[in-house]
Amino acid sequence: MGDYRRHPYRDVILMMIADMLFLFISTVLSFVARFGWRLPPVYNWQAYQRIALWQFVTLLVVFYLYGLYGNASHKTSNELRGAVATAILVNGFFTLALTYLLVNFGLPRSVFLISIALEIPIFIGWRLAYRSITLRHAPSINVLAVGMESEWNDLTVQAGQFLPRIRVVYATPGEATEPSRFQNIGAVVLGSVPKNLRERYFLNCMALNIPCLWTPDTYDLLVSGADLTTVGESPMFSLASIRTRHGSAVFKRIADIAVSAVGIIVGIPCFGAIALAIYLDSGRPILYRQERVAAGGRSFLLLKFRTMVPNAEDLTGPVLAASRDPRVTRLGRFLRASHLDELPQLWNILKGDMSLVGPRPERPIFVDQHRQSIAYYDLRHVSTPGLTGLAQVAGSYTSSPEDKAAFDLHYAKNWSWWKDLSIIFQTLFQWSTRNKK
Repeated sequence: MGDYRRHPYRDVILMMIADMLFLFISTVLSFVARFGWRLPPVYNWQAYQRIALWQFVTLLVVFYLYGLYGNASHKTSNELRGAVATAILVNGFFTLALTYLLVNFGLPRSVFLISIALEIPIFIGWRLAYRSITLRHAPSINVLAVGMESEWNDLTVQAGQFLPRIRVVYATPGEATEPSRFQNIGAVVLGSVPKNLRERYFLNCMALNIPCLWTPDTYDLLVSGADLTTVGESPMFSLASIRTRHGSAVFKRIADIAVSAVGIIVGIPCFGAIALAIYLDSGRPILYRQERVAAGGRSFLLLKFRTMVPNAEDLTGPVLAASRDPRVTRLGRFLRASHLDELPQLWNILKGDMSLVGPRPERPIFVDQHRQSIAYYDLRHVSTPGLTGLAQVAGSYTSSPEDKAAFDLHYAKNWSWWKDLSIIFQTLFQWSTRNKK
């Protein structure tokens, strides 16, 4: 059986050649956009030639660092879009720096900016096409699903989402713990397996270098990313605070103010058009205000463009919105699908109630419910809530509160500028019609 985790050097080399070719095509098209179909001035083209090799090298390095030369099946289409867009912007930053270091004059900055704008759709298109072809021709992998018999269907679905083509071998907890049972197994998915047995599956999977998937519990989420330190001569884990460092928090707030202020100013015509469309479609009110829980557990009023009929909860009371909610207006469906209903939250960000990226703020009534069933739920309120978050791009509209809270805790424990940037671009390039709360 072929090992799906190994990527033949030939395929990687071909991907690199294709990436360099598409980068060159994007640059040529940007020159065409800037100068028309006539040949660009010689000194402009020579200026590009002086940085072209370095641009190719930095592109390959950045793509490698973002996992874009790994197995295509290990990224969802949304993750792939976000990784490609983020990597291109990072490479664009390096290229811009190179133009100042290696080219004092001659390379129009407009060509550089147009090239980035072209690279994003071109690279996303070709990488999605490559992923589709790879998944279509991927070999079937034997997956060991371990759990109670009632869990086997769910484990099969999870395995199918992780790998493109699978053959499932089922086992109950306590079975298949011997190394011989792992022969010809390409991955393991665990359900309800006691911790003492789970350790044996981990050891077998690590010894054979095969992936093992399981749903993290509270302990797993809290200790993930802990630092190994030494006390005396004994190794010990150190569990760090999940609060954003003060300096980073200040700069994150400055970025929120800058982006939200610019977004409000630039978006005024769009806001006006949406407001008029809502008024013509279903009358007033235009905006919808709803109490949500912010960092520290305090409440604030979140703003949205109204997407439901007026007074939608008078009869039903507070309920979670469904994907085909009959209370949603015709225009509201479009606004939700395009996420345009979230635009007024730029004002919440400017005021400091929210950030661009963070856990989505929840309503107090649902926060009280989730606190009773999810031990670590309150930890999501350590971070400032966001317009978008990891749970929105890595999960789905139908993800359970437990799964969303797990994503939010992981985000808080592993926050970085690159993670925020990646989440933003995964949000922008998420071609989905599911609604977001």
